[in-house]
Amino acid sequence: MKQLEGSFAVMATPFTEDEKVDYQGLEKNIEFYLQNGIHGLIALGSTGEVISLTEEERLKIAEFVVEKTAGRVPVCIGTTDESTTKAIEYSQHARNAGADAVMILMPYYMKPLQEEMIYHFETIAEKVDIPIMVYNNPGTSGVDLTLESVLKLVDRENIQYIKESTGEVRRLRDINRLAEGKITTFCGCDDLALESFFMGARGWVSVVANFMPEEAAGLYEAAVKKDYERARELYEKLLPFCIELETCGKLVQLTKYCLDQRGACGGYCRKPRLPLSEEYQQKIDRMLKGAGLI
Repeated sequence: MKQLEGSFAVMATPFTEDEKVDYQGLEKNIEFYLQNGIHGLIALGSTGEVISLTEEERLKIAEFVVEKTAGRVPVCIGTTDESTTKAIEYSQHARNAGADAVMILMPYYMKPLQEEMIYHFETIAEKVDIPIMVYNNPGTSGVDLTLESVLKLVDRENIQYIKESTGEVRRLRDINRLAEGKITTFCGCDDLALESFFMGARGWVSVVANFMPEEAAGLYEAAVKKDYERARELYEKLLPFCIELETCGKLVQLTKYCLDQRGACGGYCRKPRLPLSEEYQQKIDRMLKGAGLI
């Protein structure tokens, strides 16, 4: 299994107009990401509309992405479920399909207590022989895995990564300070990528990398090389889109629209997600043209 480091595109899942998974479009996107230098791929995250997928679709997409990527970059599969038992099943399937890691959000809707979140991850780690990326996103799950809880998990050998999406750079900083290298931090907020790299993050789970993979990968590479002028230049290009994604309320639709505009495959969304208005599309077109992307 490959180590995870660098900028990873958390992939959109393209659908046809009748809401079926567009596997031809998905393969087209994989090639688009790889041809533009992305460091890794994450399938079945929130951007991939994972909660809108059936179990059969989740399993097939995981297998498809691993197969079509063919070892060219690491592949991480989202195996989140509200049930510990189902999260284990999805993670075991990802392991058997050949994934390099799994990414798991806190159980959603139920708002678990700290001891329940610790139990969830420790139990999965005991049952699954694959590196785990803990995904801490209070905005999505409704709960925050505290610093103290993270430090209780880092001694588990296969809990190797954390996607830190609280929007608080100090949290990421303190994990890096106090975990003593036992876990690798990934930025989970597109509009804090450069700040997170400065605070020790070794990766970025990036939405904007769907349609700006070259720039997202280049930002990490420049930061690692301490080429701050180049890093700042790329960040200034990425940041308007990062902020738009964080604030527009239609993150998935915006991502898919930009993929289509760049010649990849965004496709349709599953309802109740509605398309962007024509007026908003025109605004995004101006942004894309201003950045030299179309």
